[in-house]
Amino acid sequence: MRLMNNNDPLLGLLLEFFELPPDILPENITQQSLPSWDSLRMVQLITELERAFSVNFEIDEIERLRSYDEIRNALRRKGFSFDSPTVSRS
Repeated sequence: MRLMNNNDPLLGLLLEFFELPPDILPENITQQSLPSWDSLRMVQLITELERAFSVNFEIDEIERLRSYDEIRNALRRKGFSFDSPTVSRS
């Protein structure tokens, strides 16, 4: 899977993964708002996130990854910076 949005690779990944329209707001990307975000898709999403960002999530972290914001915050805690044009690890 390629990252479609160079300014926000997480948003690009989620847009492609869930086949969302490019104009969707990040705050609208939540498990509750996307019927396709079921338990199987969650496992696939975690696998894709771990591959794309070279991280590993613990079970307690995975339980909290239910929205764009929660995923972004988890990646920041793992050392990623989303403030620059390219994603970097601190």
